[in-house]
Amino acid sequence: MRGLLLRVAGICLGLASFGAAAAADYATRPALPSAAPAQAQLTDIELAGERLVIAGERGLIAWSEDQGRSWEQSRVPVSETLTALSFPTSEHGWAVGHGGVILHSGDGGKSWQQQFDGNDANRQRLELATKRMSALQATLETASPDDKADLEYELEEAQFAVEDAELAIETGPADPFLDVWFADAQVGWAVGAYGMLFRTNNGGLQWRIASAGIENIDGYHYYSLAASKSGQLYLSGEAGLLYRSDDGGDNWLRLPLDYDGSLFGVLAAGTDTVVCFGLRGNIFRSTDRGETWASIEPSNNANLSFYGGKLLTERRMVVVGAGGVMTSSSDAGETFVSDVHSARSTFSSVVEIDGDLLLTGMEGLVRIPHSRSDR
Repeated sequence: MRGLLLRVAGICLGLASFGAAAAADYATRPALPSAAPAQAQLTDIELAGERLVIAGERGLIAWSEDQGRSWEQSRVPVSETLTALSFPTSEHGWAVGHGGVILHSGDGGKSWQQQFDGNDANRQRLELATKRMSALQATLETASPDDKADLEYELEEAQFAVEDAELAIETGPADPFLDVWFADAQVGWAVGAYGMLFRTNNGGLQWRIASAGIENIDGYHYYSLAASKSGQLYLSGEAGLLYRSDDGGDNWLRLPLDYDGSLFGVLAAGTDTVVCFGLRGNIFRSTDRGETWASIEPSNNANLSFYGGKLLTERRMVVVGAGGVMTSSSDAGETFVSDVHSARSTFSSVVEIDGDLLLTGMEGLVRIPHSRSDR
């Protein structure tokens, strides 16, 4: 979820309860006009060059060129709730959300076009599951008696996967993407519920399943992506999932973090330092690319869950979450100082603009002036 709207697993799956007709309605109807987009339920905020872009419920995207003091709503072709934004350049950006939606903007967030949705994802999922089942059937025919028991179990699991994919195609898309990250205007990833991991190498003209190089047999949710200055990719998720890729996302190594709660965010500072965070105010830090970890206890810790964060500079980061909690670090995550905003609203993302912090959340956009954001 991005905030309480999207990152708790039960709510991640909530769209399915509306039925196929309602899901199709959200997927095909443009976002409705909003008189006050900055006061809507918002999930993410990003900078597109010097322009600010926000995203949230019912397909809402808006942009500002005066540091967030006024907003213009973007043209968006869907009404799905959007969960995350990524702008690798000032003009090219991507948004992801419920129903497996992926949108692209080529004009800095002012207008958007759909590149992908859950129907595409379900078809690829069925194709992959069918190929795996066929390969296991062929292997089983020539297997030794000692190997057959294990192969029969794997084949049964593969058959279940095919049936699940067929059912998903029949009922329509429901699973949300929860984060998107682009290295440049060509190469990017979108991740989400039930182990959804998709990649593009051509600016989103084609999105393909990229789960072959990662181990997640239980289909846990993926929540957040980050990249280090030295090129490592990091991926965090449900049930303490945390991975690193050293080859541009082709293969992922499970990192040895002794924690089984959800990790809603991961930040990579510099070349070797990684910070991840999640439920009940838990923050963990590594200075060796995730090989070893230390638990970090923020001062004034309110034990409220952290849902989102940003690396503001190589050493400065801000993490936000439930009940208005904010915690900041000026030493690359070695120490954090926490505060709770008076609104007590749940926050999901943050950026810094001209010294002010702008936070998105359940009650819209909140600005924290420079004098307070430095604390």
